[in-house]
Amino acid sequence: MKLFSNNRLAGYISLIIAVSFTLAICSILVLSSVTDAFTDVEGGQITEDGIAVPIVMYHSILKNSHLGKYVITPTEFEDDIRYLSEHNYNSITMTDLINYVYNNGDIPLKPVIITFDDGNLNNYLYGQPVLQRYNMKAVISVIGSYTEAFSKAPYPTNDPSYAHVSWDQIKAMHDSGLFEIQNHSYSLHSINKRNGAKRKKGESLESYRNMLTDDIMKLQNKLKDACGITPNTFTYPYGAISSESKEIIKELGFKASLSCLEGVNLINKDKEDVLFGLKRKNRPHGMTSEKFFKRFCP
Repeated sequence: MKLFSNNRLAGYISLIIAVSFTLAICSILVLSSVTDAFTDVEGGQITEDGIAVPIVMYHSILKNSHLGKYVITPTEFEDDIRYLSEHNYNSITMTDLINYVYNNGDIPLKPVIITFDDGNLNNYLYGQPVLQRYNMKAVISVIGSYTEAFSKAPYPTNDPSYAHVSWDQIKAMHDSGLFEIQNHSYSLHSINKRNGAKRKKGESLESYRNMLTDDIMKLQNKLKDACGITPNTFTYPYGAISSESKEIIKELGFKASLSCLEGVNLINKDKEDVLFGLKRKNRPHGMTSEKFFKRFCP
């Protein structure tokens, strides 16, 4: 039985290549931007500059041979969440952090933010049960074009190695109370001359502003219409940031943004800009939870 047309098969292959390319590029950018700021501050530590809020970055959770810098096992993920729970860390969402800064809200002692990038189906399949067992929450930033592709039957694949969550699954994750949904662009993870959401050399500011606005708002509108969700945080594709992007994102109504720069964030209620370009810590495969967390979440 013929399941896919040649065009659909070609599109499926292109999608898989794009996903692989995304992980490769993000790896390069993170390696080039490591600042190793973890020895100076620990999660939950309060200094004159603010409270330390570590943000952990995950991508995929898989049981197979794709394991590496951006792919960990379900056991490793559960060990991480168990470690945080046993060391009295409290997971918070981006909305919690935004309310703390903008609205004088409260956050618990020893806060931590658990993030997933790209909206991989395996986050839902393997991540949600663990979060539920330990009463933890996570933030997942989805790519609109990938979700669109996996929301149209017949789905390209249900293989957890490549599949992305559909609109219905995003709504289910949101409704569970275990996941907060954020914007990772609609189609800026494609293979083209642009580096993520970054301004191209020679591109006018007006053209860049229009491009970024159109792409981001396309996903904002899709999430609103399909899921009743309005993200308040933009997660930069590949962690690629231009000096002009922050003001554009702020004008679109976002209250925070996530980068791929490594470090622990010191959050001060009096400095709203502190929520833009927030640093994170990528969690690789092959390291115990104790070793990974001990320098910034002891």
